[in-house]
Amino acid sequence: MAGTDGHTPQKRGPGRPRKADAHDTKNALQQSALRLFARNGYAGTSIRAIAREVGLSESVLYAHFANKQAIFDAILTEHGPQRPVDAPEPADAGADLADTDPPAYLLALVRAFLDDWDRYDARLLISLMARDGLLHSPALQQALTAMREATARMFERWIIAGRMRADLGTPRELALSFTGPIGLTRVLHLHADATDRERATARREALDHVATFTKAAFRAQAPPRRDPSE
Repeated sequence: MAGTDGHTPQKRGPGRPRKADAHDTKNALQQSALRLFARNGYAGTSIRAIAREVGLSESVLYAHFANKQAIFDAILTEHGPQRPVDAPEPADAGADLADTDPPAYLLALVRAFLDDWDRYDARLLISLMARDGLLHSPALQQALTAMREATARMFERWIIAGRMRADLGTPRELALSFTGPIGLTRVLHLHADATDRERATARREALDHVATFTKAAFRAQAPPRRDPSE
């Protein structure tokens, strides 16, 4: 049927969903896979089971993912280690806070990460990786390396600008010192069965670490203000 302007709308071909629909399907498959991986283990979960969990055929799954490893990699990309530039936008961080007040920027950044990591799906991934021995997987190692290198570049910029001390170690060493305890806190406390107390402990320990690190690593200035409720 012609439209009011005389133009006949083109129909999508069969089997070609809208981009929004394709995104929803891909996300549903990832969530299904994460639940099944956590329930049955990575090795104990089949492609067929993942597809059936959301009422789809295997062929639909393969239209989105090449194999089971690709699904896991997508889950890890969403919920695993992230570079500073991948962080959710800190609600209390202005556009130029990284340049004007690096300690406050780091505090806002870690708060945003903690909010993201405290979601159930993110905690479910930690439980899966710990149980299935995936903490040593190449995919996780690559993600950790990318995150630390990005953090090191950020620290190097601050050292060159004279904001961060240069006598404590190289940017890469400082990046490891900053990110290591935060990552350990996530693994220890932000898992699928974590109690409210454990989750609060994770937040407190991570933010205390940020305060201690910034006090030691940055030139004398007012320390970033903590929210009294945290």
